[in-house]
Formats: sequence, C-alpha cells, structure tokens
Amino acid sequence: MENNAGKPAKATKYLEPTLHFIRERIQIGEEDRVEKITVSELVKKNQPLLSFPDFEKFTEKGFEKSPVRSGKNTHFSEDGEILLADTIGYPRVDIMKQEENEEPILLISINPFVKISDNGMEATLILHPPVQEGFTPRNEPLPELLIEAGILFGIDQHALQQAQKIISEGDNDFHNIPIAHGQTSEPGKDAYLEFAFEIGPIAGQLLDDGTIDFRERKVMIGVTKGQLIATKIPAVSGTPGVNVLGQEIEPEGGNDLEIKISDDTEFKEESGEVKATEDGILTVVNDCEIKVCAKQDIQGDIDYNTGNIDSGNCVTVHGAVQPGFKVLTGGDLEIKKEVMSANLESGGNIVIKGGITGEKTRVKALGDVDIIFIEQGHIESGGNIVIRKQSYYSDISAKGDIRCPIGTAIIGGSIIAGGQLTVANVGSENGAPSLLAAGVDFERLKIQTELAQKLSRQQDEIIQWLQRYGGRTRSKKIKKMEAAIDETKMKLLKLNLIPGTAKYSRVGALKNEDSEENDSDIISTKAISIDKIHIDLHGTIFAGTELKIGNCRMLLKKNISNRRMKLKTNLKQIIATPLK
Repeated sequence: MENNAGKPAKATKYLEPTLHFIRERIQIGEEDRVEKITVSELVKKNQPLLSFPDFEKFTEKGFEKSPVRSGKNTHFSEDGEILLADTIGYPRVDIMKQEENEEPILLISINPFVKISDNGMEATLILHPPVQEGFTPRNEPLPELLIEAGILFGIDQHALQQAQKIISEGDNDFHNIPIAHGQTSEPGKDAYLEFAFEIGPIAGQLLDDGTIDFRERKVMIGVTKGQLIATKIPAVSGTPGVNVLGQEIEPEGGNDLEIKISDDTEFKEESGEVKATEDGILTVVNDCEIKVCAKQDIQGDIDYNTGNIDSGNCVTVHGAVQPGFKVLTGGDLEIKKEVMSANLESGGNIVIKGGITGEKTRVKALGDVDIIFIEQGHIESGGNIVIRKQSYYSDISAKGDIRCPIGTAIIGGSIIAGGQLTVANVGSENGAPSLLAAGVDFERLKIQTELAQKLSRQQDEIIQWLQRYGGRTRSKKIKKMEAAIDETKMKLLKLNLIPGTAKYSRVGALKNEDSEENDSDIISTKAISIDKIHIDLHGTIFAGTELKIGNCRMLLKKNISNRRMKLKTNLKQIIATPLK
C-alpha cells in the first residue's frame, strides 16, 4: 500500500485486548477416540470479560484497539471500555474475518449456565468440562448458582443431586440436565349462557371432541312473553401457575361474559335470568347479545314490487333478492333463494339458502353468516362464517372462525378469520391464488394494504420529482418526502394484525404523536392466544396460496394436502404439521 506521495503506507498497529477469564485446551473422550477442545471457566453475571488496560499509553505509539464485538448475553460498560457478562455462563470466543487487509473481529458471547425454555416452564443445566484454574461450579454451592441464573421455582432434587455428583467428580464431558420444571396453571371456566331450549348450533361450532358441527343454524325461533330464554352461568376462576423464574402464570379462562339485551328482553343480574318481555322471534348474536323482535315474512322476491327492506325485526325472504336492492334488519335475516348484486345487512345472523353472485354484492352481519356458495361477492361477519360449497373470487372476513366442510372449494379471493380457519380445497392449476388468514383482524389488514399502497405512491413521487428537477437529493423537499416515507414504513412495520392487541404494538412500537393508542401496551387483555390459532387444511391447497397467521406470512411453493398450519413456538414462522 502506498500513500499519496508514493511512499509505502504504515500498517495499522492493533492492541490485542486482555481477556479476564481462563481458557484451557483439555482432553475428552475415550482412549480410542481422544480429542482436545477449548473450554472456558464459568463466569458470573456482570463479570468483566475483556478490556484494554492502559490503552492511553499505546495511543501515543499509533496503536488502535483490535476490533471487538459483543455477542449473545454480553454488553459493553457505559464508557465502552469493558465487556461484561449479562448472565452466568461460559464465555465463547469467535474470530470473524473481514475484508482483505482488515483486522479480524473478536466476538465474545456467553453460553448460559442454565438454558430456559421460551415459555419459562423448563430449565436445563449446562455443565462444561471444568478448567484446572479459575472458577468452576465446584467453587460455590450449586443451588446458589441456580438462583443467580434466575431459577427460583421447581428445582428437581433428584436432578440436582445428579448434577452435584458430576461436578464433584470433575467429569470431563458435557452434560445437559433438566434441572427445573414450572407448574402449569389450571384453566378456569368462562361465564356462559345456558339456554332454556334448543336454539340450534352456532354456525361451524367446534365441539368438545374436536369435530365441527355443520348442522344448519336455527333462525326464527318463537318465544312468548315472560318465557325464560337463558340463564347466565358465572365464571369459575382458574389456579395460577408458576414458571421456573418464579413468575406467576395467569390461568386461561374464568372470564366474565357481558350480557347485552335489547328490544323485548330483560336480564336480572341477581338470578342471571334472561326473559322475553313480549311475544316475538329470538335472535342470539355471538353468544352474548339477545333480542326478541317481531317477524316479517316476505313471500316473493325483493324487487320493484317490494322495494328495499329496512326493518328492525327478523325477516324471512321466501324468494330472491334482485340486483340493486337492499335488505336491512335489526334481527336475524333468512333468504330462501339467491342474492344477486344486492346489499344485505343484519343486526343478528344471516342464513342464505341460495347462491350469492355479483361483484356489487355486500353481506354484513353483526352475528354469524351461513351460506351455500358465493361468486365475486363480499361478506363481513362479527361472528362466525360457514361456507358450505364454494367461494369463487370473493372476499370473506369474520371476527370469529370461518369453517368449510370437506369438499368445499375456494378459488381466488381472500378468506380472513379473526379466529380459527378450516378449509378443504383451495386454488386450481390455472386460477388466481387465494389469501387464507387466521388470527388476523381484517380491518387492520385493510389498513396494512392501504399503507403499502401509500408507500408505493410516495416512492414514485420522489422518483418523479428527481426526474423533473434533477439530482438535488438533499433539498428540503426531498428530505420532507423521505421523512414521510420513513413514517409510513414504520407504521407498516409496527402494525399488529392480531385481534385484541394495541394497534401499533409489535416490538419497538411507534411512540410519536401520530400513534392512535398507548403503544407501550403491547398486548391487551382481549388479545387472542395466537399460539393456539391454526389453519386446518382438509384437502389440497395449490402452490401460490398466501397464508397468514397473526403477523406471520407464508407463500406456498408447492401443493400440500391435509395439514395443520400453525406458528412455531417462537411465534415468528408458520409451519405445517400432519392433520390429526
């Protein structure tokens, strides 16, 4: 290397750091398979691992510090002079090569003395061969070392004795010993309504044995004044658990149920009874909202003879709903025949016995929706949805579960469930791919799409501005446009699609004035258990299908059949498991 004057440049002189832990090469294995490996002494939390003592003396001689990086479970002191251990464990030294003529980087990390599972319910003691000099587990009682590692509950005394024996004998081998186990919580029982008579299954209800009840939902159930409809059964609290860190684990279940009544019903808190105050037709929405309405029967089609229907009652249409017409009801809505390019909206549940066709068709219900087939339409449900035969290039969204019986076909479009999703055959050789989502808030998914479109427009605007005005990339205008792009990117990155979570609550959430919620509240009490959400595939799904579970995405690269798609334990990747 030469400098500008043509003279050889002086090579940079690096000062090697001082390691504050002992490393030794020891012999392991049987006599016929002997090898030597490097082991380190056990270090404590916040113990210095590395430093450059008296570096000032060497700066005058032109020395620079040899490059060092903090690896897993290590950090630098505030002044950046000393590398410290984050936890008790065994130091590891790795050399990271750089470009030619550049000094290699020294990477120091800590292999923990105790490995704790992601859920905090299992702890494994890691024993390395001891060094001759320096600190080893022999130098301090093992229970005290476990406490320093954070293990405060569930220590297995038999495993502890086994580990103490290995340590005392100075065994020159590696051992992984399950040393502690948490105590799982006992789930409680949620409050629920016990109905005084058969109201029929909720659309696509999951039964106790894991099967799905695909019987048709009953609608238009008559009740009389003073009749007992249901009784609220109180919640039963669960028993908290404890993980190995001594942290309490809140039990699942035991949640109260807010009873909503309207129209001709009454709810008595003391007895938990819900009764009808007038004769009428019962509507039950999402297991918690009860109303009694009058019934309106329309014998023919909804067309120019009837006009649009806007009723606060339950409505049965014995004919079809013709293109361009609307049916709005306060209670349940039952359509006996087809719906063609029409709008349906119900404050209860919707059952459609015929087909749904037309790009302009909109079906929206506060409760469940039960259909036979839909082509190029749109459905939004505040409860569950059952698709009994086919969805063809349609967009279907539910706050609850979406269920399709075996043999159902989905071609194109999107199927988005806030809860679980069960489908059969999805896609075809030549059809447009579908989007299948579970554990996803469909309203937030719309926001995500809008933000992605906005980002694309913003990026195009910068390109167009530069093409028009030249390469003045550091102008105030460009800086302002870049700042707007960064804000959109950040919102896209932090938007949480999981129902019940704070809107911008993914790790490193937004904390600016534009945030619509308290983003420090990572997960609200109403958040679903995304680790229990899955997409069940009872058929064949073609390559190109996009899958979403919560905030994770997967694009299928090949056809798959009869699989359960769920998240890995780290909740960062979708995996396929055999369908039981």
